[in-house]
Amino acid sequence: MIRVLIIDDEQAICMILTEMVRSAGYEAYAVNTLAKGLELARREDFDLVYLDVALPDGNGLSALAHFVNLDSNPEVVIITGASDPKGADLAIRSGAWDYIDKGQSPLDIRLSFRQALEYRNTKMNLLPAKRDRIVGSSPKLTQCIQHMAKAARSSANVLIYGETGVGKDLFAHALHENSARAGKPFVVVDCAALQDSLAVSELYGHRKGSFSGATETVPGLVLQAHGGTLFLDEIGELDLKTQKKFLRVLENRTFRALGGAHEQHSDFRLVCASNRDLVAMVADNLFREDLLFRVRAITLELPPLREHLQDLPELVEYFLVRTCRANRLPLTSLSADLMQMLGEHFWPGNVRELSQVIEALVAAGHTADELTPRHLPIDLRALFARSKAAGYENIPVPPFRLSPPGPWKAFHDKAIITAEKTYFRDLMRFCAGDFQQAKAISGLSQARLYSLLKKHGLRAKE
Repeated sequence: MIRVLIIDDEQAICMILTEMVRSAGYEAYAVNTLAKGLELARREDFDLVYLDVALPDGNGLSALAHFVNLDSNPEVVIITGASDPKGADLAIRSGAWDYIDKGQSPLDIRLSFRQALEYRNTKMNLLPAKRDRIVGSSPKLTQCIQHMAKAARSSANVLIYGETGVGKDLFAHALHENSARAGKPFVVVDCAALQDSLAVSELYGHRKGSFSGATETVPGLVLQAHGGTLFLDEIGELDLKTQKKFLRVLENRTFRALGGAHEQHSDFRLVCASNRDLVAMVADNLFREDLLFRVRAITLELPPLREHLQDLPELVEYFLVRTCRANRLPLTSLSADLMQMLGEHFWPGNVRELSQVIEALVAAGHTADELTPRHLPIDLRALFARSKAAGYENIPVPPFRLSPPGPWKAFHDKAIITAEKTYFRDLMRFCAGDFQQAKAISGLSQARLYSLLKKHGLRAKE
């Protein structure tokens, strides 16, 4: 979502610009002093800033460099009631996108607004990105890389979605390397391996003697990420108690080590990844909704390998070269029929599965000039055959690889309960808690409605 900051002490101008931005479907924030504008711009990311020259607490032109050099790199439009050729020249030379007079026609102001956003969009799409180990050039993957590059120029929290094995960790690291925090710590937290009883100690550290076996003071992962990026891999695996504690840390970047007497501060940029549908987890009371809102300021969705098979030859070559070099073997190649077989596979394990298949091929045919299907381990050949025979390409696939759905009855009962709760919650919200109105709308008897409200923990007005 495009976000625009308006800094002007004239209420009428703020209202006009705010209405223009919001009518275009974007977010607008207006403040009336330079200090408030700088504070907000340093705390949050903006795409465009309207900056007045004559403000109660300073000159906008003098402060222009502060806005141009923000991490989010916004376009800045100087807006003034007393235009001056020298001021216009200075503004443009100092990095402003435009210099406009408040007396210009609304059409001219709207045109400048539209052109500024078009320029920004083009500029962001052309930003170079360090790809690290991200291999491929298909349209889907290229789009993901462009989105990653844009996110890297921001300080907002990022949530990376994708199935197991698509490379969420690679994108998280690339995001760090393309950000202003490159060269600073990149700290990975494997949430799936984080034991509930030790989570506090691992995340926030502990003081010597704080528990049995604590023979020395150890800094936690949050403090180790100071100045850099904290990557929570598979954040959906965190238990609710740990989620609650981390939410507090996320709000003000302060925490207390286990056994510590004082609060500590850590300036980190948060990046999270999940192969589970966190929105569905919120509905099932398995993930905190307030934490979800915090971590997904920007969302990247990575495609499974089956959706960008154009990248398969490039990926195969990359993994072949890497595996042969690691094992000090001469470089080999894949036969045409083997490549066809790989192209017809469903790849439930995505890119990670492909890398393991290539390693198995090289191990089996390390003396061969060309790798063929017979170099595949028998279990892999059988798997590929089943994959092709079952016609997996016709089976709809969920956006994320979730845990097995379990028995139909359990799923059915759970779905009914969730639907009931949603219906009666929305019903009582619409009726503002009026029991009689809810009874009339639902068509239920008084006893039945009362029983269902009680079942789902809902209350009506007396």
